[in-house]
Amino acid sequence: MLDDNPLALAVAARRAARLPVLDLTLANPTLAGLDYPTAEIAAALAAAASAPYAPDPRGLPSARAAIAQHYQQQHRAPIAPENLHLTASTSEAYSFLCKLLGAPGAEILAPRPSYPLIEHLAALDGWKTNFFPLFYESDCHWRIDLDALGAALTPATRAVALIHPHNPTGAFLHPDDIKHVTSFCAAKNLALIVDEVFLDYPAPGWENHAPTFAAPDQPALTFALGGLSKSCGLPHLKLAWIHTGGPAELATAARTRLDFISDAYLNVATPVQAALPQLFALGEKIRAQIQQRTARNYLTLSTLPWPEGFTLLPRDAGWSALLRRPAASDEEALALQLLDRAGVLAHPGYFFDFDAAPGYHALSLLPEPKTFSAAANLLREWLPKLV
Repeated sequence: MLDDNPLALAVAARRAARLPVLDLTLANPTLAGLDYPTAEIAAALAAAASAPYAPDPRGLPSARAAIAQHYQQQHRAPIAPENLHLTASTSEAYSFLCKLLGAPGAEILAPRPSYPLIEHLAALDGWKTNFFPLFYESDCHWRIDLDALGAALTPATRAVALIHPHNPTGAFLHPDDIKHVTSFCAAKNLALIVDEVFLDYPAPGWENHAPTFAAPDQPALTFALGGLSKSCGLPHLKLAWIHTGGPAELATAARTRLDFISDAYLNVATPVQAALPQLFALGEKIRAQIQQRTARNYLTLSTLPWPEGFTLLPRDAGWSALLRRPAASDEEALALQLLDRAGVLAHPGYFFDFDAAPGYHALSLLPEPKTFSAAANLLREWLPKLV
C-alpha cells in the first residue's frame, strides 16, 4: 500500500489518533501473533554462520536437496535438486525469468483478478503485461477464460503466468484449464511460469488435490516458483526457488542460461542456505499454526449469518477468503467508510482488479482469532449499510 494512497493515509491518521484498526489485510505472518520458534531459528542460523562461502549459481547442493525433500514429503513430488535455482525471493525469480526469456519489449500473459505484483515486476524489466480474465463458476470455483487467453497472445508474448493456488480467490487451477494452458504454451512455444507460493496451505479436504507444477515432464517449458516466505512463514529469511521442467532440450538450455543470470547476482546468503534443512523442520511448526489459524478464521466467516446479497465463496487453499457482495459505486470510498465507521481495514476488489460488479472484499485469514471475529462481525454489520 503506497504512502500516498488515501486508504493508507486514513489508516495512519487513525493510528496517530489512537483509534482502533482491525486489519483484515494482514499478509505478514511474523506480525500475526504466532508462536515462532525464535530461539531454534536463531540457533540454526548461528550454527550456519561459519559455513564457508562456496558460491554455486544454482544454490548450495544441501539447500537444493532440502527443497527436494520438502516436495517429496509435502506433495509426493520427486524432484531433482539439479533442476532448482535459488533466489532471494519469488520477486527476484520473476526478474530472472524475464531476463532469461526475452529482452525489454517482451510480453507476459497474466490472470486478472490477481495480486497486482506480476505487472509491476514485469515493467521493472521492461516487459508489458497482457491479461486474461478469470470467472467464477459455482460448481467448480474459478476458471480461466480460455478464449480470452488465446486472444491476448501477440508476437511479443514470451510467457504465461499462473498462480496456483490463486491469490486472493484461494482457488486451485481446474484440471481442464491446466491441460489446456500447458498444451497452449507447448504449441505456441511459450514458457509457463507458475507461482505456487501458497501450495503448502490447502484448506481442509483439499490436502490431496494440490498438484505441483514442479515436475520434469511438463509439455511446455515450465518454471514453478516457491519460497520460505509462505512455505515456512519466514519472509524475513529471503530464500526462494525456481524449478525448471519441460521438454529435456528446452529445460536443459534454460537451466544453463539461468546459471549465468544467477551467477551474476548470487543474492542468497550462505547461512540461510546452510541452515535450510533445519529451517524446513522448524517451519513445520509455523505452517501448522497458520493452517489452524486460517481454517478457524474461515469457519468464523462461514458461520456468520450474512445478509441477502452477500456470499462467502469456497476456499481451496491460501491465507485469504473472498466475500462477494453487491457492487459499490466507488470501491475506494467504500473502504474508507468501512474504516471510518467500523474501524475495519479490508481490501476492496479493485485492489486485485476484480470487475466492478459484483463487488468483492478479500479478507486475510491470518489475524489473531479474537481480533478476526470482532472484525468479521463489524464487517457483517456495516457493509450492508454502506454498499
